[in-house]
Amino acid sequence: MNRLRRPVRTLAVLAMLAVLGGAMASRILAANGETTIRLGNLVVRARGIITPRALPSDTMAPITLHASGSVATVDGSHVPPARTVHLQVDRHFRIDTTGLPSCRPQEIEASTPSQAMRACGAALIGKGVAGAEVEFPESAPFNARGPLLGFNGPVAAGRMEMLYYVYVSVPAPTALVVVAKVAKDSGRYGYRITLKVPELAGGSGSLTGFEIKIGREWTHDGQRHSLLSADCPNGRFVNQLEAEFGDGTVLSGAFPDSCQTRR
Repeated sequence: MNRLRRPVRTLAVLAMLAVLGGAMASRILAANGETTIRLGNLVVRARGIITPRALPSDTMAPITLHASGSVATVDGSHVPPARTVHLQVDRHFRIDTTGLPSCRPQEIEASTPSQAMRACGAALIGKGVAGAEVEFPESAPFNARGPLLGFNGPVAAGRMEMLYYVYVSVPAPTALVVVAKVAKDSGRYGYRITLKVPELAGGSGSLTGFEIKIGREWTHDGQRHSLLSADCPNGRFVNQLEAEFGDGTVLSGAFPDSCQTRR
């Protein structure tokens, strides 16, 4: 079993590693807002922007997350799939779903993107595209690309849920729904998010890339709400991630990110 404990700079890297893959890191490079990580046989690239970047020091302000990432292997072999993820989010972030319509996983499972939007469009929180790689026995790997949709899920056992819907041809059109369970945390962390990633193509598929914009504002009972909000009292956020993958790799580490305090 491999373990990684090493800081990485951006929240986008954190989110991308949570759903894509991991191994032992040997090199981390950052340039022009993009972070490149060499993880053993894997090469991961990620870019993330939180807007606005300048935030109040003591008051939560609405934010939007724009994130993208990709992962590939140096030798061209199949990318190992993620299985379980535990993410602790800095206490200076806030997630608010008050009055926002919700969607249940069974409403979008085995559906096309248009069907998913008809069933749960009112609960939409993010939109983008995702890529996957599939390698069946005795066959060369092939890639597929399709829509990525985020929906507000129900509250179950006191935990919020967020649903991430991916639709790719692997080789038949397939809808994959990843459920993220969100619970309150303590100390330096505000939330603990747990994901279990279902098998893609009978275990032969892995998610290999994504681009998504996450954010939503609405009015409920005469008050404005934002899905994501943050403040910036000290110029930095700290998040913690642990993820386990299909090849037995366990990734664990602290992932700081920076912000600007608005004067």
